[in-house]
Amino acid sequence: MRHLSLFLAALLVAGPALAENRGVVIANARYQNAPDLADADAGAAAAAMRAAGFRTVTGADLVVRDVRQAVADLLRPDDSPGARIVLLNGRFLHGGNDSWYMGTDADKPDLVGAGAQGVPLSMVLDLMKEARPGAVLLLGSDEAEMEHATGLENGIGPLTPPEGVTVISGPPAATSAAAAALLEPGTSVGTVVGADDRLVMAEGGDAQLVLVAAGPQADAPAGPLEADRDLWAQAAAEDTAAAYRGYLDRYPGGLYSAAAKARLDALGAAQADRDLWAEAAAANTVAAYQDYLARYPQGEFAQAAQNRLAELRPAPAPAPAPAPEIQQPRQVTPPRQVSQAELTENRLNLSRGDRVAIQRRLNTLGYSTGGADGIFGSRSRSAIRGWQQRNGYAVTGYLTGPQVDAMRAQANAAAPSRDQQDRAYWQQTGAKGGVRNLRAYLDRYPDGIYAQTARQRLAQADRDNPRRDREDQAWQRARQVDTVQSYTQYLQNFPRGEHAEQARQRRNRLINQGQIGNGVIGLDTIIRELVK
Repeated sequence: MRHLSLFLAALLVAGPALAENRGVVIANARYQNAPDLADADAGAAAAAMRAAGFRTVTGADLVVRDVRQAVADLLRPDDSPGARIVLLNGRFLHGGNDSWYMGTDADKPDLVGAGAQGVPLSMVLDLMKEARPGAVLLLGSDEAEMEHATGLENGIGPLTPPEGVTVISGPPAATSAAAAALLEPGTSVGTVVGADDRLVMAEGGDAQLVLVAAGPQADAPAGPLEADRDLWAQAAAEDTAAAYRGYLDRYPGGLYSAAAKARLDALGAAQADRDLWAEAAAANTVAAYQDYLARYPQGEFAQAAQNRLAELRPAPAPAPAPAPEIQQPRQVTPPRQVSQAELTENRLNLSRGDRVAIQRRLNTLGYSTGGADGIFGSRSRSAIRGWQQRNGYAVTGYLTGPQVDAMRAQANAAAPSRDQQDRAYWQQTGAKGGVRNLRAYLDRYPDGIYAQTARQRLAQADRDNPRRDREDQAWQRARQVDTVQSYTQYLQNFPRGEHAEQARQRRNRLINQGQIGNGVIGLDTIIRELVK
């Protein structure tokens, strides 16, 4: 399960802005389409960064999108950049003039698609070059290989670090230990690399670089400041809107109030992203998906929108192939390869009823399947992927047993009770008054909470309106004849009757179809009927 968290370890105080030290730690051990990486854990390195006062972003088993989000923290504005340290443990591919750190969802990329499934190290180096007194990029991997296509090779290719950035590579256990050691006050790059012969420093590195200067450490703050930090740490670990609001309620002007407000804004933007996606999925049109992508080109469901656009747009007609001079051997289409995820779902032996229930739960949770017919088509698979991504599962589009159980629990918690639905429908219909609304409520809930009230009000309405029988008879005659003239007659006698709006709509529809009388009508006749 992917995990991404942000810890702010820098103390914000009034006065001149201090240089902000920043760190990024990502440990990708479990890849969907590659061998697991042993000893990838970098928890000790992340703890050392926080203890050294670095603003630290940490993540484990991240898909490429979350890797980009973590590295993007280096883009935050900083008037006085401090030291930078980035630790990337995982799988690397290289080709051409660059190397890429791959997300756990990478699936046999080629040279053209590597940028879509990984993060280029040239970009990471560029984000670190302004650091003062310098920056260190640590790259941890092993000799196992992941599948790739034309133009790529496994491992880290030649790098040309910019001035001020030192690159160190080695096995994950060594790079994690080196990252922690570099954060000890007064420790130089040369000392750390020299202590472990598994580490290699790239050409151009600065062996004399010290990221954390030696010197007396300030006493840890106590009292209210310590309570402020503790509550912030809890809120950041929970990472929910409720947690950040709780922090701001307690410390509206606290040390991390600005960060809490920024995170609340980000969570709100994520909800807006999901709402617009729900609308696009419900409409299921090219225009709707294009509108979503125009607003959220890197949104949570951007890939799903691109997939649906590709399915909805007609494929270009293939160019006619030239007649071969020599009879070519018949091409045999290889059998479709079934993924492990699909095999896992097949073993669940889901019945048609099980699939209908899953589709209904997805719709209840806001992921449109386009209906509940028990057939998992492209929209159902897209809804499953959206739910998996939102809940931290591997995004495959196929379900496992625990995922089915988790979805059932979420849907049960979200679905309103029958009494709640009864009361809500009463507010929409009978509570507003009127014979039509009262009858609508009784049609759905003949034994409902408000059934007796509805019947009493209907009886009173009948007593108060002796014309109702005549109106009902007139409406029945109009419906049986079903002509422009019959609905006009009804409206002349009952212009504000219970069925007046229905009569106008049906009359206008017949006029638009040219069905006045028994023949075709002209424009002047249509205008005369519409203005009656």
